[in-house]
Amino acid sequence: MNYEIRMKAQGEVLAQYHRSMSRVSFIMGPLGSGKTIETCQKVFNFICAQDPNPENIRPTRWLAVRNTYSDLFSTTIKDWVGMFGELGTFKQGGKEPPNWKANFELEDDGTEVLTEMIFFALDRPEHVKKLRGMQCTGIWFNEVKELAKAIIDMGDLRHGRYPSMANGGVKPSWHGMVGDTNAPDDVHWYYKLAEEVKPEGWSFFKQPGGVVRSNKKNALGHPIFEPNPKAENIKNLPDGYYIKGKYSLWLHLPTGTECVFRTISRNEMIARIRRSTTKQVKAHQIRQMVDSWQT
Repeated sequence: MNYEIRMKAQGEVLAQYHRSMSRVSFIMGPLGSGKTIETCQKVFNFICAQDPNPENIRPTRWLAVRNTYSDLFSTTIKDWVGMFGELGTFKQGGKEPPNWKANFELEDDGTEVLTEMIFFALDRPEHVKKLRGMQCTGIWFNEVKELAKAIIDMGDLRHGRYPSMANGGVKPSWHGMVGDTNAPDDVHWYYKLAEEVKPEGWSFFKQPGGVVRSNKKNALGHPIFEPNPKAENIKNLPDGYYIKGKYSLWLHLPTGTECVFRTISRNEMIARIRRSTTKQVKAHQIRQMVDSWQT
């Protein structure tokens, strides 16, 4: 059976992330911005672009990491298998971690792709031992902000170990780490690396937020937020996705020039306003203020 896979990044930042050949490429954006799907496409491109060995086989081994097994199955595995499941076989159960293996031919040159994706749940620093001894081409960290820095550090020591001349008959054409995440707090290790340290060989991509502050204000003098025309992946979202049913919480970074988009429930936002306000604001006024942010 022949398969044709067509991919197109749904936004300029997504496209820049997709093209990045940095050893480490992480992308941050709001919910629904297409960053996880773009990461899957990026990984698949690396898999198919691996140089063939003398037997015309392109061998790779990838790890996909999420913080918990429930999230691993409900999002990471679901997204990957949903996109590429028919090209290979997914297995779970037993002593081995869940894995997806594929062996297929590229029609344009007749070479054979031989690849494996192993799925891990690593939510605590002590789980770093699960990565020791792993030999892989690359690692995909899904929802990076939920992972301990120790997990990332160990992962950075495990990629590029497969394939090799002794095991696979060829060296990796590219090796490294990719990852997608929602916005972390400004005390998070991700923020420190992306905004302050900026380590060599690491590229951090930041998508536009889903909403922007308008010049309009509500009856209480608070700004009203509107859909951001620069938001990405909008074509694949329901109309008014970032306005209807979503409420915006903007966290200003220390630079004062950037904002990070987070989404929370209406009730949670009301509770946060009650805790944070120093003024005597009645409950119905808070509800009106929150509701005005979706108009």
